[in-house]
This record gives sequence, structure tokens and C-alpha cells, in this order.
Amino acid sequence: MIDRKLFRLPRCVGITLYILLILFIPSTGGAGEWDPLINKLAADGFQKQWLEQLFDRPEVRFDPSIMTEKMKTLYRTKFGDTSVRRLQQRLAALGYKPGKADGKTGSKTRRAIRWFQAAHGLVVDGKPSKQLLKIALKEGKRAPKHIKIPTPKPGPYVYRSIMTEERLTEAKQFLAANQKILLRLERYYGVPGEIAVGILTVETRLGTYLGEKSAFLTLASMALCDDFKCVANAFKDERMTKGRRRWLKRRTAQKARWAYGECKALLTYAQQARRDPLTIPGSFYGAIGIAQFMPSQALRHGVDGNGDGVVDLFVMEDALFSMGSYLRSNGWRGSMRSRRKQRRAIYNYNHSRIYVNTVLAVADYLE
Repeated sequence: MIDRKLFRLPRCVGITLYILLILFIPSTGGAGEWDPLINKLAADGFQKQWLEQLFDRPEVRFDPSIMTEKMKTLYRTKFGDTSVRRLQQRLAALGYKPGKADGKTGSKTRRAIRWFQAAHGLVVDGKPSKQLLKIALKEGKRAPKHIKIPTPKPGPYVYRSIMTEERLTEAKQFLAANQKILLRLERYYGVPGEIAVGILTVETRLGTYLGEKSAFLTLASMALCDDFKCVANAFKDERMTKGRRRWLKRRTAQKARWAYGECKALLTYAQQARRDPLTIPGSFYGAIGIAQFMPSQALRHGVDGNGDGVVDLFVMEDALFSMGSYLRSNGWRGSMRSRRKQRRAIYNYNHSRIYVNTVLAVADYLE
């Protein structure tokens, strides 16, 4: 029988050990992992007690997948996609002439894919996919020379999911129901109602889809993910050179700094709009409101369109007038009718040519 008295410690020693355990055992989860971000935001002027209460709420959880997806997208744009590169190599081996195996889907690669799809009775769209790669890897026959290769329909590429009868009817009905405010928008900023409705149609389906994630949690998670180690696992299958690793480290840190600036702007916007930061929905990368503004742009271009003293990008009048303010600051001049200049201004709203094509296609339909 062991005498437990032998294992009892004096009270003062027990208290000392307890304090040491608290100080030196690392925190597991909770607000503790957010401390670097909380301290940084507090140093930039936000009340620390308010921040601690905000980050201590149960729904606040760190999500590294957002930064991971962003870095994967940037990496593929810079260095090409591994699966596309493998598809190019396989198509070249079979004689489909996809051009250089660079992992990027250029015109030669799209033509080679259409050729392969036509030869195998597949849907011909010229798009690479993992399923297409599986089929190509199993194929042993050389490319048939005498076969008609379907070509894409002439005209600008657009988002087909937008240019449907259902979506265009929604846009037409919205235009008719909001004539008064759209005429005010054109009078103040020169932006025709058809263009404005085109942008809202593409961005948020006229305000009916605002995002499923908390914009604050998205941006806070990206801001905290400032070390490449946070996303390194996503690149374990890549042929990583020292140069590419350096590039990834640099770009991850840059994106984290960008996200921190947007996180600060979102907290400021939430305070000015009298909103709980955690209840503000956003896109996958943190854009907010009916017209999808990044928080820093909301602070810079936000307009109180309905005159209630608050800029609220989830209110239609404020969203439309903020859009007009942004477009005017980025190239829209008066009742601008030059299609080339219109394209340039809309491209500044979203740096995507297919986006611009779709907005203008919706506007043309409404006109």
C-alpha cells in the first residue's frame, strides 16, 4: 500500500507549478491562435477588448483553405497546371499537336482537345479536365488525320450560365421595376441602367446571392496565414524548384498583407454601417454587398444613395450609387457611348474579359 502523504506537495509549491503550466503549455485553438492578428489590429487603433470579444466568439475559426486556394490559383497562372501539362504531353504523344507542354490552355491546346474530343465522340468544348486526362492516358491510337474538328462559335466568350432565358428575364424585370433609381444613377454618374443591371446580374444575381461565408473570417484567416508553411501541403506533388518556392513564400506574404488591409477596412466599414462584422457575408475572397466591393473600395467609393446617413452596400440605392462612383473614378465619363471606353471602365471593375463580355451582352439584350 503506497502512502499518498509521500506525494503531497506544500501548497505554495503546488500553486507555483500550476502557474508555470499555464504560462508554458501552448494554447490549443480558441482566441489564442488569433493573438498575433489581434495585437496587430489593436496597434492600428482598434479597441483590444472589443477585438478579443470578437475573436473569442465560437463561430470564429481559422480556415487556411482560403489562402491555399488563392495561392494554387496564382501558382497555376504563373507556372501552369500540372494536370494540363500531363494532358498536353499525352496529346502530343498521340499526335494531336497541342503545342508546348507549359500547363497553360492556349489556342493550340484548345484545338488539340477539340480534335481529341471529336475523335472519341465526346462533348466538344476544348476544355481540359481530369476526366479527359484519364481517357487520354488509356488511349493508344494515334490522332486520326481525316476528321472534322468543330470550331467555337464566333463572337465573344461569355458566361453561359448568365446568358440563359431565366437569368435574362430576371434582368429585364429588375430593369423595369427599378427605372426611377436607375435614371437617377445615370443622371449623376452617366452609367446607363442596362450596364448597371448587367454588372449586378453577373456579380450577385441582382442581389439574391451575396456569398455563403463571413467576409471577416475569410479575410482574417488569410491575414493570419502569412507563412508559406500554411499552404505548403497543397504543393507537395509539384516539382518545386528553389525559385518557385521563393516565389510562393513571397506571394503568400504579399497576399496576407493585402488581406490584413482588407480586414482592417472591413472592421471600419462594419463600425460605420453599424453592422456586426461576423454577419457580413462575402465572396470567397471577401468582396461584400450587392455590387461586390472589396472593403477598402467600399470605404473609398461608398455612397449613401438613399440619404439615410449610412453607407450600406446591402441596400440597393447605396450599392448602385457606389457602383457609379467606382466606375466614374475608373474611367467612366458622362454618357459615354464608346464601346471601347465602356469595356475599359468595366474591366477596371473586374479584370476579366469574359466578365466584360457578359456584362455588355446582358446590356445589349436589355437595350
